Amino acid sequence: MRFLLIAVACAALVSGCATAVPGEPIATGSSRASTKPLPFTPTIKNRTNDRNDGTTFEPCTAYTDADLLPLDINPGSIRDAAQVDAANYRGCRWNANDYTARSGGGQYSQIVGLTMTLEQYKRSMKTLRWQPDRQAHGRTIAYAPENNYCSASFSSERAIVVTIASSTNPSPGNQAECERAIAFASLAASKAP
Repeated sequence: MRFLLIAVACAALVSGCATAVPGEPIATGSSRASTKPLPFTPTIKNRTNDRNDGTTFEPCTAYTDADLLPLDINPGSIRDAAQVDAANYRGCRWNANDYTARSGGGQYSQIVGLTMTLEQYKRSMKTLRWQPDRQAHGRTIAYAPENNYCSASFSSERAIVVTIASSTNPSPGNQAECERAIAFASLAASKAP
């Protein structure tokens, strides 16, 4: 009797292995993010994770120096935007050409995260003073001035790309910061999937 129970259990186990499962296999821990090497060595763990992996677009590797210089961005100042392990965003920060540690100046950041549509993002960030949307490269760019910066955002695949232009001495109404953020977001929109 005992032998019969073991034989039935083994037969059930083996037949379960022969069952076909429809669909494509997906590697565990696979990432949608670009596999191009970053221009720095990340110091945080899980830089790309399930909370910021909704697009293959990687701001840190998307641009050449020739792309950034006309926007007054210092390509050599690039650094990781994330400050903590497993952040809910990934991306980079840059200084403007006028930036110095002593007197400040302009700064930029571009991050990806939040798996939602642009309209959902605007609703979730309803405290921002959203201005009329702009269009660039067939995409809608939403932007909002705040304190000493302006953010410009658009959708890429299943994520939101957020560009921030800030200044230690912002222009009236953050008009210059918004134009800088929109220009950088427009460049990103031309490169992002």
